[in-house]
Amino acid sequence: MRTVNFEIHDETSAVRLSAEWDDLAQEVGRRVATRPSYLLAWNRMGRGRSAVCTVRRDGRLVGLAPLHARTRLGVTALRLPAHGLATIGTFLATDEAALADLLDGIADRNMALQLDHVDLTDPLVEMLHASPRWSIDIAGTERCLTVDVATGAGAESLRGRRTLRTLSRLERSLEREGTPVSVEVVRDPDHLAQRWCDIIAVAAAADAHSGRDNFCAPPFTAFTRPLLDAEARAGRLLIVGLLVGDRWAAHEIMFRTGTTAEMWLSRFHPEVRRYQPGQLLQRHLADRHDELGIDRFDYLLGTSEFKEQWSNGDYRVGRIVAVPTSRPHHRWTLRAADLGADLVRPLRLAARDALTSNRC
Repeated sequence: MRTVNFEIHDETSAVRLSAEWDDLAQEVGRRVATRPSYLLAWNRMGRGRSAVCTVRRDGRLVGLAPLHARTRLGVTALRLPAHGLATIGTFLATDEAALADLLDGIADRNMALQLDHVDLTDPLVEMLHASPRWSIDIAGTERCLTVDVATGAGAESLRGRRTLRTLSRLERSLEREGTPVSVEVVRDPDHLAQRWCDIIAVAAAADAHSGRDNFCAPPFTAFTRPLLDAEARAGRLLIVGLLVGDRWAAHEIMFRTGTTAEMWLSRFHPEVRRYQPGQLLQRHLADRHDELGIDRFDYLLGTSEFKEQWSNGDYRVGRIVAVPTSRPHHRWTLRAADLGADLVRPLRLAARDALTSNRC
């Protein structure tokens, strides 16, 4: 008879687990947000406490939920890391039984789930719906776009001739001005260190007065840089920079899983806007996808005219709130806690911004 063991790990225990965890993510994972590089970097932000749930079968790690815990108004909710940082999350499981054991272990402890940005076709969502032990609500659905490029194909399979001719004219114009366009691919830690200041500078210029969080500046850099370093060491980082002359002018920061690249962070310097840097970068990615070993680019959260122009596929994500059927009142408690958090969030963000500006 097989022995199944469920456990919840704090940060110290999760660090010791990281090698096994990474192997499991490599075996069954599809998302950077399921990897130890992501959650352990997120822990440096000091938000919530680590609650990594694992299932072992005869000693072998077969299931893992990369979560952190928050207790408000007496109810502990388990959440995916990095709420609001534009990634898609899920659980890791080698089979349906492992996924069921993860959910049963959490339900046994009367904990709720608040999971932002989960693919609605994910087996996790299907199992929560089917389980008699869970009551589930889905709210705030959002559309995500993808670009699939066949082997041997390129930008011509995605955009019309007129658009591609316009981009070629832009490149010829820049070459005549003595500032030709080129693309640089960053994969390893040393190359990342060499280009980090350029990445910071472009992010600062792009995000200034935009209302967006700058993920390459405090406090987020405590998360971003360790994540990029860890993914670079594992050979899964893919940063493509656009150079105008010898100036780093734009970049796309991606994480690869197999032949899929999750396009996490795209920024360009406002001074090169008229050269359509996003269009030029996407064309180069499409034309060089075979060389890069990528056949799908996932734009992750959010839609835009630019993304719509290049994409040829989509999926939907949603916010999952699930409570054990043995604790139906948890749903109302969580709603009250969320309402209170919404009321104080503007004050908290203003205080954070003030502290950050003082440090600068």
